[in-house]
Amino acid sequence: MKAKLEVKDGPLAGTRVELGKLGSFTIGRRSASNLSIVEKAVSREHCRVDYDGDLYWLVDCGSHNGTFVNGRKITKCLLYDGDVVKVGHVRMVFSMPQQVPEGAGES
Repeated sequence: MKAKLEVKDGPLAGTRVELGKLGSFTIGRRSASNLSIVEKAVSREHCRVDYDGDLYWLVDCGSHNGTFVNGRKITKCLLYDGDVVKVGHVRMVFSMPQQVPEGAGES
């Protein structure tokens, strides 16, 4: 399973980043962020993606304008394949092709 984020908007549109399986992947305006988005609506330390050994979690880091998943403002959210993450005015799509969506296969 190679989890990725693909940037859909702005100067980084088309950029795909692999999230990896250790620690946290940071997103923010700082150049030291793993994914640096230079936009006024993005906080210096906006959010991060944490991997807990099985799942990926999106965590807002107290950003001023919020972090959104599928149009819903979150503080912490489990990520599923196809989720749309919005940071500032930038949309990103989370992909993890071998992940089974919640409720799939239930009868």
